[in-house]
Amino acid sequence: MADCGCINPGYYGPYLGNNCGAGNFIVFMSLVDAIIRNTCDISDICGRVQARHEPDPSYDFIVIGGGSGGSAVTGRLAEHQDSRVLLIEAGVDEPETYQVPGLILQYYTNPIVDWNYRTSDEPVACQEKNGSCTWLRAKILGGCSVINGMMFTRGTPPDFDKRWSGEGIKGWTWNDVLPFFRKFEHNLQPSEYDSDYHGYGGPVTVSNQYYLHDIAKAVVEGAAEAGFPISKDLNGKDYTGFANPQSYVKDGSRVSMAKAFLRPQRNNPNLHVMLNSTATRILFDGNKTAYAVEFVYNNQTFTVKANKEIILSAGTMNSPKILLQSGVGPKDALDAVGIEQIHNLPGVGQNLSNHVAFSMNYWVNSTVDTRIITWQTLQDYILRRTGPLASSGLAVTSRLPSKYATADDPDIQMFFTVSQTTCSPDGEVDEPIDPTDPQKPQHVSISAVNLHTKSRGRITLKSNDPLAPPHMVGNYLTVKEDQDRLIDAIRLVQKLTSSPTLKDKWQFVYENVTHGTCADQYTFDSDDYWRCAILYNTGPENHQASTLRMGSTDDEWSVVDEELRVIGLHNLRVSDASAMPVVTSSNTNAPTVMIAERCANFIHQRWGHNI
Repeated sequence: MADCGCINPGYYGPYLGNNCGAGNFIVFMSLVDAIIRNTCDISDICGRVQARHEPDPSYDFIVIGGGSGGSAVTGRLAEHQDSRVLLIEAGVDEPETYQVPGLILQYYTNPIVDWNYRTSDEPVACQEKNGSCTWLRAKILGGCSVINGMMFTRGTPPDFDKRWSGEGIKGWTWNDVLPFFRKFEHNLQPSEYDSDYHGYGGPVTVSNQYYLHDIAKAVVEGAAEAGFPISKDLNGKDYTGFANPQSYVKDGSRVSMAKAFLRPQRNNPNLHVMLNSTATRILFDGNKTAYAVEFVYNNQTFTVKANKEIILSAGTMNSPKILLQSGVGPKDALDAVGIEQIHNLPGVGQNLSNHVAFSMNYWVNSTVDTRIITWQTLQDYILRRTGPLASSGLAVTSRLPSKYATADDPDIQMFFTVSQTTCSPDGEVDEPIDPTDPQKPQHVSISAVNLHTKSRGRITLKSNDPLAPPHMVGNYLTVKEDQDRLIDAIRLVQKLTSSPTLKDKWQFVYENVTHGTCADQYTFDSDDYWRCAILYNTGPENHQASTLRMGSTDDEWSVVDEELRVIGLHNLRVSDASAMPVVTSSNTNAPTVMIAERCANFIHQRWGHNI
């Protein structure tokens, strides 16, 4: 074990070798795992916040959930030197190997770090899985910022000026939120980007990609040939078009929100962190004031008091679950599981908003799998922080209008997975994709995504067991307009892949996979065929939001007000994506951190903190 200059607290999370099957995979990938864990500037063992095994009886502020929003608001509250802060997180610390962007796919669905949630009772979608869609949700300090594609996108001005402000809230227009986006950003290429839109000096490092696959470059070239706009910066004034987006990355390593906001506070005696600790209830007094949090750690139940405020940041699924378990929600739903109602809020768990995608695979003219981890790619990363391991593989994206939208309010996104690394049998360079079929070509996956969905899902309780998962229904594609937009997104993918660069030079050929009985019922490539296909192979994005919707206090379906306070209760706020009035036209990490910045700002203002 490497001597990194501090006491090594030991292993975090799953081993790479256990995720790659049998035989030679285990041997080589275990070596990769060991090398990464013992490279001190990657594992960052000495920079981590050390978790406690028992909390103090009380704190000024208690934050429930250490995901993107929870890490950010905790770090900001801890900056006030007289505030004592407790962060309660259900998962483990970030595994050392998760710092490597290219290893993103190796840990999905691992129960150590993933809640392994699935929806049920889908009326029309996810037919391949009998009406059950997979929801990837991180159970880990830093939340989904530890396992996401690292793409730095904020949303568009109409998200805030039209869709958020349209919910009757004030103070959340684009001009209102932009300063808080800029506040947390530290852009490593200041001369390349407009300073009116970007920040320099914040805790969250964003940077241009450390590695761009040739296909990622070709996609942008092909987009220009097909007549699509090209944007240098989807977070600037030209937010429509194709781009190689910036990422949450520094020196080739992932920048999670725990790394950005919590690790700088690791020596702060007023910040305490409890890991592997599952919050079960928030306690209220007779005046409906939140005064304590109940949680379970190591099979022991603790009750800790909050002297000032409690901040709920457990995520879009678990934040409403905790409120419902605490007696906050509609009476009929609480009665059904035997929970006494403390406060009536019909909107708790309702209005679930998400992006929906359909994945299309294309064969390309390469028989060498450039994604496989080899000794060369490992050496490139360890010594120079470049190569496929320095990238999450999501090196190109787009934001476009369908025929149902306009260029100033685009409703379609494309994701391209061209270089996400995969396991290697023995680390040899130029391994074929399939050793049993050396001429088998590489494939590229393109996800066509509807950003402006109308269908709304819900989160409810299955029982009064606070440790049981909630009942989750995405309700995907139940509104026909959502289907129509997604079909048009497929047509945009086809337009792109018909460009000379992709069709002729790279020889993109669609892999016509089976979508249930769609081919038997409909003519291939007809709208009816694609409508059938998207209902069969539905692809919910991991951008769930809005289950504790921010809105006007006059709207019975609103849960939090414009200062993120839970309506009708005292000393309780929400700081995660569940507070979004509707999901933004982007990946949700940056908007979630913006919400956390605003939440911390509201709290500092209330308590007269001079920050």
